[in-house]
Amino acid sequence: MRRFFVILAALSFSAAVAQPKQGPMLPVHVENVTLTDLDKNPTSLADYGKKHLMIFYVDPDAHRQNREFQAKIEAQQQELYSPNIQAYAIINLKDTILPNGLVRSIADRRTRGKPSVNLADANHLLRDTWGLGDCNGKFCLLFVTKEAELVYFRAGEFTEQDKKDFYDTVEKYK
Repeated sequence: MRRFFVILAALSFSAAVAQPKQGPMLPVHVENVTLTDLDKNPTSLADYGKKHLMIFYVDPDAHRQNREFQAKIEAQQQELYSPNIQAYAIINLKDTILPNGLVRSIADRRTRGKPSVNLADANHLLRDTWGLGDCNGKFCLLFVTKEAELVYFRAGEFTEQDKKDFYDTVEKYK
Protein backbone atom coordinates (compact mmCIF):
# COMPACT_ATOMS: atom_id res chain seq x y z
CA MET A 1 0.00 0.00 0.00
CA ARG A 2 2.83 2.41 0.87
CA ARG A 3 4.44 1.72 -2.51
CA PHE A 4 1.16 2.68 -4.21
CA PHE A 5 1.15 6.09 -2.50
CA VAL A 6 4.80 6.70 -3.37
CA ILE A 7 4.07 5.93 -7.03
CA LEU A 8 0.92 8.08 -6.96
CA ALA A 9 2.87 10.98 -5.41
CA ALA A 10 5.62 10.65 -8.01
CA LEU A 11 3.08 10.64 -10.85
CA SER A 12 1.32 13.68 -9.41
CA PHE A 13 4.63 15.55 -9.12
CA SER A 14 5.70 14.74 -12.67
CA ALA A 15 2.27 15.75 -14.01
CA ALA A 16 2.55 19.08 -12.19
CA VAL A 17 6.06 19.64 -13.55
CA ALA A 18 4.98 18.74 -17.09
CA GLN A 19 2.17 21.31 -17.18
CA PRO A 20 2.52 23.77 -20.05
CA LYS A 21 3.68 27.29 -19.30
CA GLN A 22 1.13 30.00 -18.73
CA GLY A 23 -0.43 31.57 -21.77
CA PRO A 24 -2.23 30.50 -24.90
CA MET A 25 -1.75 27.21 -26.69
CA LEU A 26 0.45 28.07 -29.65
CA PRO A 27 0.08 28.84 -32.45
CA VAL A 28 -3.03 30.97 -32.03
CA HIS A 29 -4.58 33.65 -34.22
CA VAL A 30 -4.49 37.10 -32.58
CA GLU A 31 -6.33 40.31 -33.43
CA ASN A 32 -4.78 43.75 -33.72
CA VAL A 33 -5.25 45.91 -30.64
CA THR A 34 -5.38 49.64 -30.07
CA LEU A 35 -2.96 50.74 -27.37
CA THR A 36 -1.32 54.15 -26.91
CA ASP A 37 2.01 55.60 -27.88
CA LEU A 38 4.18 57.08 -25.14
CA ASP A 39 2.37 60.42 -25.55
CA LYS A 40 -0.99 58.72 -24.79
CA ASN A 41 -2.23 58.88 -28.39
CA PRO A 42 -4.30 55.82 -29.43
CA THR A 43 -2.52 53.64 -31.95
CA SER A 44 -2.68 50.08 -33.16
CA LEU A 45 0.16 47.77 -34.13
CA ALA A 46 0.82 49.51 -37.46
CA ASP A 47 2.71 46.56 -38.94
CA TYR A 48 0.11 43.96 -37.96
CA GLY A 49 -0.55 41.77 -40.98
CA LYS A 50 2.29 43.38 -42.95
CA LYS A 51 5.39 42.22 -41.06
CA HIS A 52 6.27 39.69 -38.40
CA LEU A 53 6.13 41.29 -34.96
CA MET A 54 8.70 40.79 -32.21
CA ILE A 55 7.01 42.15 -29.08
CA PHE A 56 8.62 42.89 -25.75
CA TYR A 57 5.72 43.21 -23.26
CA VAL A 58 7.21 44.34 -19.98
CA ASP A 59 5.93 45.12 -16.51
CA PRO A 60 8.14 48.08 -15.48
CA ASP A 61 8.52 46.49 -12.03
CA ALA A 62 10.27 43.54 -13.74
CA HIS A 63 12.30 45.43 -16.33
CA ARG A 64 15.51 43.80 -15.10
CA GLN A 65 14.20 40.28 -15.51
CA ASN A 66 16.21 38.53 -18.23
CA ARG A 67 18.49 41.59 -18.37
CA GLU A 68 21.44 39.74 -19.90
CA PHE A 69 19.20 38.21 -22.54
CA GLN A 70 17.66 41.62 -23.32
CA ALA A 71 21.14 43.11 -23.73
CA LYS A 72 22.13 40.24 -26.01
CA ILE A 73 19.07 40.82 -28.19
CA GLU A 74 19.84 44.55 -28.40
CA ALA A 75 23.47 43.81 -29.32
CA GLN A 76 22.33 41.40 -32.04
CA GLN A 77 19.99 43.81 -33.78
CA GLN A 78 21.71 43.38 -37.13
CA GLU A 79 21.43 39.57 -36.94
CA LEU A 80 17.89 39.41 -35.53
CA TYR A 81 16.07 42.13 -37.34
CA SER A 82 15.18 42.08 -41.00
CA PRO A 83 12.88 44.08 -43.26
CA ASN A 84 10.30 41.35 -42.52
CA ILE A 85 10.32 41.91 -38.73
CA GLN A 86 9.21 44.93 -36.72
CA ALA A 87 10.00 45.15 -33.01
CA TYR A 88 7.55 46.61 -30.51
CA ALA A 89 8.28 47.51 -26.90
CA ILE A 90 4.97 47.57 -25.05
CA ILE A 91 4.90 48.72 -21.44
CA ASN A 92 2.41 46.95 -19.20
CA LEU A 93 1.32 50.04 -17.22
CA LYS A 94 -1.62 48.38 -15.47
CA ASP A 95 0.59 46.17 -13.28
CA THR A 96 3.22 48.68 -12.17
CA ILE A 97 3.21 50.50 -8.85
CA LEU A 98 5.14 53.37 -10.46
CA PRO A 99 3.42 56.52 -11.77
CA ASN A 100 2.54 55.97 -15.44
CA GLY A 101 3.91 59.38 -16.49
CA LEU A 102 7.28 58.55 -14.98
CA VAL A 103 7.33 55.14 -16.66
CA ARG A 104 6.46 56.63 -20.06
CA SER A 105 9.23 59.21 -19.68
CA ILE A 106 11.84 56.62 -18.69
CA ALA A 107 10.74 54.32 -21.52
CA ASP A 108 11.02 57.15 -24.02
CA ARG A 109 14.60 57.89 -22.92
CA ARG A 110 15.60 54.22 -22.77
CA THR A 111 14.26 53.33 -26.21
CA ARG A 112 15.05 56.50 -28.13
CA GLY A 113 17.01 55.63 -31.25
CA LYS A 114 16.23 51.90 -31.01
CA PRO A 115 14.52 50.13 -33.92
CA SER A 116 11.36 49.40 -31.93
CA VAL A 117 7.96 51.05 -31.91
CA ASN A 118 7.21 52.00 -28.31
CA LEU A 119 3.69 51.66 -26.96
CA ALA A 120 1.87 51.42 -23.64
CA ASP A 121 -0.92 49.15 -22.41
CA ALA A 122 -2.70 50.86 -19.53
CA ASN A 123 -5.58 48.38 -19.19
CA HIS A 124 -4.30 44.85 -19.94
CA LEU A 125 -5.79 45.10 -23.42
CA LEU A 126 -3.01 43.13 -25.12
CA ARG A 127 -2.83 40.60 -22.30
CA ASP A 128 -6.58 39.97 -22.22
CA THR A 129 -7.26 40.11 -25.98
CA TRP A 130 -4.49 37.63 -26.71
CA GLY A 131 -5.08 35.41 -23.64
CA LEU A 132 -1.58 35.82 -22.22
CA GLY A 133 -2.56 35.16 -18.62
CA ASP A 134 -1.00 36.92 -15.65
CA CYS A 135 1.86 39.14 -16.81
CA ASN A 136 2.28 40.97 -13.51
CA GLY A 137 5.93 41.10 -12.49
CA LYS A 138 7.04 39.53 -15.77
CA PHE A 139 9.13 40.29 -18.81
CA CYS A 140 7.24 38.75 -21.74
CA LEU A 141 8.50 38.10 -25.23
CA LEU A 142 6.14 37.36 -28.11
CA PHE A 143 6.48 36.69 -31.81
CA VAL A 144 3.52 37.14 -34.16
CA THR A 145 3.71 36.22 -37.83
CA LYS A 146 2.37 38.52 -40.54
CA GLU A 147 -0.46 35.98 -40.85
CA ALA A 148 -1.46 37.09 -37.32
CA GLU A 149 -0.39 33.86 -35.62
CA LEU A 150 1.18 34.11 -32.18
CA VAL A 151 3.91 31.46 -32.49
CA TYR A 152 6.17 32.30 -29.54
CA PHE A 153 5.31 33.44 -26.02
CA ARG A 154 7.36 33.32 -22.84
CA ALA A 155 6.79 35.17 -19.56
CA GLY A 156 9.03 35.46 -16.53
CA GLU A 157 12.55 34.12 -16.14
CA PHE A 158 13.74 32.46 -19.34
CA THR A 159 15.48 29.11 -19.44
CA GLU A 160 18.23 28.36 -21.92
CA GLN A 161 15.63 26.38 -23.89
CA ASP A 162 13.31 29.42 -23.95
CA LYS A 163 16.14 31.50 -25.42
CA LYS A 164 17.00 28.84 -28.01
CA ASP A 165 13.33 28.56 -28.99
CA PHE A 166 13.20 32.34 -29.45
CA TYR A 167 16.22 32.38 -31.76
CA ASP A 168 14.87 29.40 -33.71
CA THR A 169 11.52 31.18 -34.15
CA VAL A 170 13.11 34.41 -35.36
CA GLU A 171 15.34 32.52 -37.79
CA LYS A 172 12.28 30.88 -39.41
CA TYR A 173 10.69 34.23 -40.20
CA LYS A 174 13.65 36.43 -41.17
